[in-house]
Amino acid sequence: MTQFSRRELLQRAGALAAAASLGETLRSTPASGMLGNPPARSESFEWFRSARLLIAEGYCPPFYPPLDYDPHKALAIARQLNCDSIRFPTFSYVAFFPTKTKLPRHPELGSRDPFRRTVDLFHNAGLKVVAYNPLNHPFMDIRSDNPEYRDWMRYDAEGHPMITAHYGWTDFYEGCLNSPLRLQIRERVREVISNYPVDLMYFDGPYEGMQQASRYCHCKYCKAAYWQARGKEIPLQNGATTLEDDIEYRQWLSEDVVGAFLHEICEMVHQIRNVPTVYNDTGLLGKDWRARAFKYVDGFMFEAARTPEQKLFNLRIGKSTGKVVWTYVSSHTEYNREHVKDKSMRGWYSIPLGGQTVLLDAAVATAAGAGYCYWGLDRVFYLPGDMLDHESVRGVKEVFDFAHQHEALLRSVRPAPQVGIVAGAQTIQWYQEPLFVPHAYGNYYYGAYQLIKSLSCDAEPFLDYEITPERLKRFKLVYVPNVPCLSDAQCSALRDYVEGGGILFATHLTSAADECGRLRNDYGLSSLFGATLTPPQPVEHVDLYLRLPSGKLVPQDPQVMLFKARDNASVLAETYSRGDRKSLGPAIVRNQHGKGQVIYIGSGLEAIYDETLNESLRVYLQSLIEPILGPSRTYEVEFRPGLMHQFAASPDVLLLHLLANTGNIWKKYLVQEDFLPIKNIRVRIRLPKGRSAKSVSLMWSGKECAWKAREGWVDLTVPQVEVYEIIRVELA
Repeated sequence: MTQFSRRELLQRAGALAAAASLGETLRSTPASGMLGNPPARSESFEWFRSARLLIAEGYCPPFYPPLDYDPHKALAIARQLNCDSIRFPTFSYVAFFPTKTKLPRHPELGSRDPFRRTVDLFHNAGLKVVAYNPLNHPFMDIRSDNPEYRDWMRYDAEGHPMITAHYGWTDFYEGCLNSPLRLQIRERVREVISNYPVDLMYFDGPYEGMQQASRYCHCKYCKAAYWQARGKEIPLQNGATTLEDDIEYRQWLSEDVVGAFLHEICEMVHQIRNVPTVYNDTGLLGKDWRARAFKYVDGFMFEAARTPEQKLFNLRIGKSTGKVVWTYVSSHTEYNREHVKDKSMRGWYSIPLGGQTVLLDAAVATAAGAGYCYWGLDRVFYLPGDMLDHESVRGVKEVFDFAHQHEALLRSVRPAPQVGIVAGAQTIQWYQEPLFVPHAYGNYYYGAYQLIKSLSCDAEPFLDYEITPERLKRFKLVYVPNVPCLSDAQCSALRDYVEGGGILFATHLTSAADECGRLRNDYGLSSLFGATLTPPQPVEHVDLYLRLPSGKLVPQDPQVMLFKARDNASVLAETYSRGDRKSLGPAIVRNQHGKGQVIYIGSGLEAIYDETLNESLRVYLQSLIEPILGPSRTYEVEFRPGLMHQFAASPDVLLLHLLANTGNIWKKYLVQEDFLPIKNIRVRIRLPKGRSAKSVSLMWSGKECAWKAREGWVDLTVPQVEVYEIIRVELA
């Protein structure tokens, strides 16, 4: 294998040290904590780490608008799919149990209690029940004449109610958590946890607005609460509001209102019954008010993403918080009906995906160590005949059977990342400079992740506000892809990491502002980078290249920082304008600091890689990173476009997940396609020091494979990956 042989000497030089490190890591972490360490309160909670959940969705049939739901039929479906639990909607637009609160009940509920019947039936069958509890999800139909709604709504500064669409049925008034609605929601949750022996409480929210979430509420309750808390009026968002006023208000709303409400609810639940809590935190990398509330729960849901690669990233960053993570299985693409103007109808709600597409989506969840949530009951409830006659349903059954069969093994393993990738949550919240493109910002951290993966190295993405010395020291290399918003303390932690021997890659605007977007005059890490800004903002220029010392040109990002290299830094490449036939100054510098080093790149090369998968750019970045990571990597997979991999291990087993995303060259599902297999993939997996391989097998296909152990590695060729495969190495 040519790719391997070019690096043979480098790999052999670092083999003993890397094998020893891998072995020590595997020995030092107990198997019970392999997939994150949520603050679960009982060993009996272990099931929810890898739940195979059937979602009974209350916002659509068989629950809404008519109530067709049959608990016996739901149980039969769950059993046939090999689910271990069902998520029952206690409330959506209406309650599905006889609540005594002022919130609306389903008009067809009558004297029935389908919630009670579901709990009894599923528990008698040995399955779990998860209670779905929306926390201020929109439900106040604008066509209703309910007089309570006027007192519960969010209002703009002119006194107009805020309205949102949801799911396409109608428009709804948005509710305010500072209004009396808060007590009604709390009491409804209390009824559920007090009266029904559910196994887990799932919270959708808390929300403070949906489509109007970015607008500040000026209802009388918000005005009074903010005046009491801060002694001032709510900012008007009229262009005259200062950044400091916005910072103060948004922190209050996020922490003292939204986060505090979830904390209050979770504490109430735990006082009444000892069950885990999970909430919807799909906005972990977004401007959602609840994004940081994961500290109050045992786990959270990540819904969907635009590509499988992005979904793997998002699940792994969720796992980095130490919480249990669940995800929808049946679509990784959030919007797949782009011809529909109403965005509330453009989602994944009822599209029955093909079996291979479902398999890829579930494979991403398996590789990431996430629980599975099949959306779900609405797709199969009305199917005639045997539901397994339908390919999309067979795909779910196949995945759940596999997950059940290998449940103990998949729970026992954990990743062994060499690289930490910082994702700029603070930047998403606060950075507002003219050339910053919010909707494309993810290309930086997604691109960094793809780049590291393409080099057969595993990375753990984590949130910028979770930068700590303890986290940083876990990694051989920390990659900070265009993270402008960093606090002084975060900059200090990165500086100390390098001084102690760490290696830092940083790009573009990293540290150009503080954690709330206040611009600095220079990089906060200027001395560490060995670089000084000339203009404080990036410039855009057509037809730019990296010019290497050899004279070779490599495609460059058209948006670059102009900076000067400090005396102690060495210039690795300069930005060259081919059209102007001149250099615009340094593009990449290397700087030694203490026992470590920094490579600073004055542009977003990782974003360019994400957008183009340019081979020459990948090869050049590989030349910078390979000498650092190559000697200590845990596996090698020859590069194939569309092939993703994720390594995980326990003291006695090594797993390498291989995922072939070859169904659509544009990575965007407009139609369903068959997936093309990737054949004859050469793989090497490093053995921990002092261990040998007892057996090697392919878990998904169930096949044996030819392999050999050589100089501390297992070498094999995987004959074919059609969507998914797992290499399993049993250690002697």
